[in-house]
Amino acid sequence: MPAISVIQSALTMTSREIAELTQKEHRNVTADIERILSEAEIDAQAFKRIYKDSQNRSQTEYSLPKRECDLVISGYSVKYRLAIIDRWHELESNNETFVVPKTLPEALRLAADLADQLAIAAPKVAVYELLADRKGDVSTTIVAKELGTTSIKLNRFLRDSGIKWLNADLPKAGYEKWFNVVCDVKNGHEFTQCLVTPFGQLEIAKLWNK
Repeated sequence: MPAISVIQSALTMTSREIAELTQKEHRNVTADIERILSEAEIDAQAFKRIYKDSQNRSQTEYSLPKRECDLVISGYSVKYRLAIIDRWHELESNNETFVVPKTLPEALRLAADLADQLAIAAPKVAVYELLADRKGDVSTTIVAKELGTTSIKLNRFLRDSGIKWLNADLPKAGYEKWFNVVCDVKNGHEFTQCLVTPFGQLEIAKLWNK
């Protein structure tokens, strides 16, 4: 059988999420990352990025792939390593995989599978199509309205589902494609807004309707 191409987005976990899962100070986690990656002769700067905190200040964090994350937490307690492992399993199970058919029979099988899935999800198709028609990023308020709820309830749902941080309107690692965090200045004040991308609109609708 000819090979089938698989497209899968790269997964990462941020130092902030590691700190939350291991109940450590974020500064201590970043110190661990810098020290351990240095000992392994891995350039930590390649994983550094800037984010906006809850007070809209620019802060530094690290976004680690699984290999580097496993390396950093190797000296942590069993309890905290297990928390990280469980989180990775969750990220991997949520990661979208798309199989690209290379032959006509493969394409026909894929079409049949999609038809079956659409038949099962028929009552929800109207919501998905409505959200999919949007041409760009929208606020959580708009998504909530289309789902028949409020932005407060939807944001609480996203936090409880491990998609957004508890104390900041920012996506957790693995959900960057769902949101677009934009910074702007209004009346002389800088502010940050977490908008939902078209991809995120569909994924949130699916998750909400479960």
